Amino acid sequence: MTLEALLTFFGILVAILAIVRPVQRRSLGLFAPAWRLIVAIILSFVFIVWRDAPYGVNPPYGWSLSEVMFGLTVGAFLVPVLAALWSWVSWARAKLTDRRIGHVENIFRAALREREFDEVERIVRNNQGRLQRLPVGAATVLFSPAMVAALVDSHSLLHLELLADMEFLKSLENRLDAVDVVVRELLQSAVSPLRSAVVSTYGGLEHLKPSDLEKVLVEKTFQNPEWYYEANAHYPLAISAVEALRSGKLDTDYNGVGRDYETNQGISKRAHCPVNLAIKTEVLAIQAALEKQVENDFYVSDLWDVFRLVQERSMFKAAVWESPLANFEHPTPFAYLLYDISADLEDLSGEAVVAACKAAPQHARPPGQVAQALAVTWSLCVWSIADSENQVSPEFRNRILRQYLVFMLKVGWQPREICLALNTNDVKGLDVWRDLFLEELKKRFTPTNSLRIAALKNAAGSLDHGKSYVIDGYAWLMKELFDENQN
Repeated sequence: MTLEALLTFFGILVAILAIVRPVQRRSLGLFAPAWRLIVAIILSFVFIVWRDAPYGVNPPYGWSLSEVMFGLTVGAFLVPVLAALWSWVSWARAKLTDRRIGHVENIFRAALREREFDEVERIVRNNQGRLQRLPVGAATVLFSPAMVAALVDSHSLLHLELLADMEFLKSLENRLDAVDVVVRELLQSAVSPLRSAVVSTYGGLEHLKPSDLEKVLVEKTFQNPEWYYEANAHYPLAISAVEALRSGKLDTDYNGVGRDYETNQGISKRAHCPVNLAIKTEVLAIQAALEKQVENDFYVSDLWDVFRLVQERSMFKAAVWESPLANFEHPTPFAYLLYDISADLEDLSGEAVVAACKAAPQHARPPGQVAQALAVTWSLCVWSIADSENQVSPEFRNRILRQYLVFMLKVGWQPREICLALNTNDVKGLDVWRDLFLEELKKRFTPTNSLRIAALKNAAGSLDHGKSYVIDGYAWLMKELFDENQN
């Protein structure tokens, strides 16, 4: 190593720092501090001077001059090289120590300004077990909408992976903001474990198969009742659906023929519908809570909020609803959403009954908090649709009303119709469940509204009397709802 070579080495370092982007410059400054190379260059300079200066000093300890010259030459070379390697290893590891973590916000902000996020992802992934100490400012920048959108667009699920860590989630002072940003982006993005979970269960993207990472993340988050409750994840789901409906942008298309929306072949429009994705994600979360027998407030009423808004935006146009191109069960996308929410509430209520019977096979466990919320929410939807003139067809309204009445009769007289897993219709204690749904329905229809009562009575009169549960429970139903004795 000569003085010229040392100067060349120094010049190369300066050139590198001059051409690197601001994000990389701040990253190098944090993980590979300049003092290491400065000290190394100074030491190398000292070795070169000591070797080449005409001091006329004899080598100590009887060493030969050639040995000392060789040692100083090797030392002058190795010191800067080893310092450079040490800096490179430190940068590659990107370990956030207690001192460094307080300065990582500078890197995040630079990345946000420059729209370059590779370095952010690398640093975060290398420190996922240490981010509980992340300062509030750094966490705010990390979960900024622009950064989340950019990483999701690059097929990175880094932010959801971070939130899936319960310890990290609880450490965030702005937890709700972070979850809100991530959930909103996942509802809009073409790369989304939420979409994968929904369409793999309910259809809409014919050839989409969730990756193993997406399955794990959904199981750890939206299908984990503890996480779902702690993250308050229901809110961004519900509010995104509500905002999409209130904007009015869906009104024209969603009041037209809905074949492209309902289809399961190819790519369905509902696979990219924020309303459908939000509601189905909530349904899967509530379903997971029922399966794991977790009782908490999972905001089942969100389904009613969306149902009510969909009904408000829906318009009954005979030319559309009676068109041979339309599906008679749900002719429009708005009708499909109403139909689907009602069906989801029926399925969830049935799963609640089944879970109660499995937990206590001889005598069903009484309804818990989730089951009671389901009864309230579903009865509100029935109450709302009973007065839906000019919003849906009379037959569609009848179908939704009958669905609720049939469910009560099945629970009371033929529970095996709800689920074949129930091996008998003789499970004790299901009268409590039947009466829960009855009482909630009666609360909704009191005080009486002639239009709503007439619609409910019409639906009851159209029940299929060829079914045994209708034959056995019809008199009870008419007496309880309308105080009519059936002989």
